[in-house]
Amino acid sequence: MRASAAAALAVLAFAASGCGSRVGVVVSNNADKSHGKHLDESFRPDREQGFKESTIRQVVADQIKFPGNYGAGSPATMPKDLVTGEGVDDVAAYVAYVAGQKGVTVAAAAAPAPTTTQAPPPGGGGENLAAGKQAFSDKGCNACHTLAAAGSSGTIGPDLDKLKTYAKAAKMPLEDFIRESIVDPEAYVEKGYPKGVMPNFSSLPKSTLDALVAFLAASAK
Repeated sequence: MRASAAAALAVLAFAASGCGSRVGVVVSNNADKSHGKHLDESFRPDREQGFKESTIRQVVADQIKFPGNYGAGSPATMPKDLVTGEGVDDVAAYVAYVAGQKGVTVAAAAAPAPTTTQAPPPGGGGENLAAGKQAFSDKGCNACHTLAAAGSSGTIGPDLDKLKTYAKAAKMPLEDFIRESIVDPEAYVEKGYPKGVMPNFSSLPKSTLDALVAFLAASAK
């Protein structure tokens, strides 16, 4: 409940700050910001041009993560640390879903059904997997990748539910393949995806890297 309220307030702040798509073009200050008209007008041209929801979501997430003045000659500036962690994805997903759309609303989600705890893989405990899942979110992996265990559906990068298939194609053990893909993403690029998009995370602390590898290996199908 507290996280949902924070995300809702962040959406209002995002709108009031004058942020939107079109490389930060800001519409008139006379726009009705209190009802989201500002964001509707910012993103409607993009939707009319055929921009995918995933693209708009990434634009919103980037504007939150890298705040600045997105309106030349305008006082409207994105506040720093508007939201962090999963809050960034919540706000980006909400804006991408409703902005520029007529008659689209979002209802509060029902409480999730109890899930079965996944058994930890050899050499990794439940705490290690939890740390890996947190790192997956904190590093923004869920904005670009689909992974059922993390509840993410990004399409910019490869579907991580298929990691076992990718590792087999690369002729590498699963955990070795995952580790290399994190610290040296250019070593193997899945077909259909361009090079130079995946950030290099070789500077991650060893404990964080190990936890992330363990989480991804345990989550792969």
